[in-house]
Amino acid sequence: MANWVYLNGEFISSEDAKISVFDHGFLYGDGIFETMRSYNGIIFMLSEHLDRLYRSAEELELNIPWSREELTKALSRLISLNGDNQYIRMSITRGPGPVGIDPRLCPKPTIVAFSKEINIDERLYRKGAAAVFVKTPRNLALAARPDIKSLNFLNNILAKQEVTGSGADEGFMLNYKGQVTEGTVSNIFMIRDKCVFTPSPACGLLQGIARMKVMEIAREIGHRVEETIITPEDFINADEVFYTNSGSEIIPVVILDGRRVGDGNPGKITLELLKRYRVYAYNVRG
Repeated sequence: MANWVYLNGEFISSEDAKISVFDHGFLYGDGIFETMRSYNGIIFMLSEHLDRLYRSAEELELNIPWSREELTKALSRLISLNGDNQYIRMSITRGPGPVGIDPRLCPKPTIVAFSKEINIDERLYRKGAAAVFVKTPRNLALAARPDIKSLNFLNNILAKQEVTGSGADEGFMLNYKGQVTEGTVSNIFMIRDKCVFTPSPACGLLQGIARMKVMEIAREIGHRVEETIITPEDFINADEVFYTNSGSEIIPVVILDGRRVGDGNPGKITLELLKRYRVYAYNVRG
């Protein structure tokens, strides 16, 4: 069944949605994106997602001619057309132009937003996920800045290939120093002695919106939260491990690199964080 897509100011069928083969997002990965989730027709933490979108655009000197109000209305309309509980992705590219990497070749950006029903394997919440440390290193932060949510995803794709080959659900990436950074499509956490740890942004990672909310909730319920340098050995010896993103919320990890995490079941603190995260999400107001 075709869904509606928002493309350059118009709502059209997904079957009819087309962009130019000369779009620099397609040719060079020159663009940015955000992934969001709606609950009961309201996009959770939309303001924070838009903050990051405009921040990423500014770093790339990518002009966004649409105001926050226009984007908010467009996304709200998209949800009303496609359904209340949706995964949403909005992409803004440099736009079509002659072949060449000079951004000045593209006078008008392309904007695309689509959504689909959330379809996550509930087993991951009940039984927990398996994760592995991948050999593909995280891009050097000075060469490809991880704080910009760009369309350049080759590093993550190479890592995901390793995950798929291993049969795991997610892969954890290390930087060139061997420090844990993030998952292929997630931020990652560990718990030891009731303290919640997550890799520092200085290690080279994108600070996820769900990550930010989880840290806030953990502090609210009395846990110490530390952003710090973490090694694979720290994760393997943790009491609990989980990963987060806006689409899948909080996923407990019970197997890491073939070893059992804790007692091999989703951790109590992890499940409490998930419960409270969903309370926030389902009670959000526009």
